Amino acid sequence: MKKQLCAIAAFWHREYGRFVGITALAFLALTVLAYIVGRLVPNVPVTIIRTFNESIADAGISFSALALFGNNLRAMVMTVLYGFIPFLYLPALSLGLNAAIIGMLAALIDGQWLLLLAGLVPHGIFEVPALLLSLAAGLCLCRNINRYIRCNEKGMMKPLLLDLLRVVGLLVVPLLALAAVMEAYVTPLAMQLFM
Repeated sequence: MKKQLCAIAAFWHREYGRFVGITALAFLALTVLAYIVGRLVPNVPVTIIRTFNESIADAGISFSALALFGNNLRAMVMTVLYGFIPFLYLPALSLGLNAAIIGMLAALIDGQWLLLLAGLVPHGIFEVPALLLSLAAGLCLCRNINRYIRCNEKGMMKPLLLDLLRVVGLLVVPLLALAAVMEAYVTPLAMQLFM
C-alpha cells in the first residue's frame, strides 16, 4: 500500500497535480459564474434545477448509501473514461455541469446559506475532491492520448493508465464511499436543523 501511495505522489508531482489545480480553479470559477448568472437571470436556475431533479427522478436513483456510492462511482469512472476520446477534452463538460448545478442552486436558495451548507458540506467535503480528482484524471488522460497520437511515443500509455487506476482505486473510491455514507445518513439530518 505504501508503495502505491508513493507512486501516486510521484505521479502527482510529475504531472497530475497540475491537472488537479487547474480543474479546481476552473470548478470554482464556473461555480461563481453560474451563481452570478443565476442571480441576474432568476429563471435559469429554476429551469436547470428542475431539469436536474427530473433527471434524477427518471433515473430512479435511490438515496441509500450503496446506491449513492454506485451512481457516483459510475459517474466518476465515466468522467475518466471520456478522456480516451482524443482532442475533445470531454471531462470538461462534466466539470461545467457540476459547477453549474452548485452555482445555480446557490443562486436559487435566496440567502439560506446555512441550509445550502448543511446540504452540501457533510458529503461534499468528500465528494467534491473525488469529483475533481476524476475530472483531472480524465483531462490528463485526454492530454496524454493527444500526445500519443501526435508524437507516437511508445511505452507511455501503460504507466499512465496504471497511475490513473491507482488514483481512482486508492483516492476516488474511498472518498466516494465516505461521501455516500455522509449523504445518506448525515446530510439529511444536517439539513433538518435549518429547515
